[in-house]
Amino acid sequence: MTLKFRSFCKHYLTLTIGLTLMGMAVALSKLAGLGTSPISSIPNVVSLITPLTIGQMTMVFMLVLISAEILFLRRQFSPWAWLQLIPSVIFGVLIDYFTSWLSWIPMNNYAAKLIATFVSIFLLAWGVYFEVNSRTILMAGEGLSSAVAIALHIAFPRAKVWCDATMVIVAVIIALIWLHGLVGVREGTILSALITGRLVSLFTDKMPNFTHWLHTK
Repeated sequence: MTLKFRSFCKHYLTLTIGLTLMGMAVALSKLAGLGTSPISSIPNVVSLITPLTIGQMTMVFMLVLISAEILFLRRQFSPWAWLQLIPSVIFGVLIDYFTSWLSWIPMNNYAAKLIATFVSIFLLAWGVYFEVNSRTILMAGEGLSSAVAIALHIAFPRAKVWCDATMVIVAVIIALIWLHGLVGVREGTILSALITGRLVSLFTDKMPNFTHWLHTK
């Protein structure tokens, strides 16, 4: 086995682990019912008012995000960016799989739902950590934030906050109009927005050797 092939396997295995953890996290937060992460908030709400599952809606939403990248980047948009659809489809499939697989977990009271929400945030942070450090294909959410940063000449973290906030606001508007309340966008969404990034930074800071190993070819 050549060094190049082993490097390829390592990086895409890292991406697969990240997508799996993220899919599990979104599914668990969906089942808890206290709101998903910002990027899953729109698919979650729309899945409640259409025949589409949250996983299927996630695939459609990722296509919308890539289209938004084109609007921001115009001639700077690379056709290679369409490869973002590959992990997006896998992510959507995993969400639906884990939503079904984890449906046995009892969510009979608010305490159980809150615990499940915190577990989902922890899993999501690990998933993002592996996905980002895989150094392979960007997910459409990060791709859009990157496009916004480039188009508006701002730092990526700032663009990421703007994109996440916009997604939550849109999800709230959809929920209020069609579901007549904050259904699908609740305290779990806010907790995810506040905690996930900090946990990813913590994992990165506390495991520099492992992070470096993930990066190296």
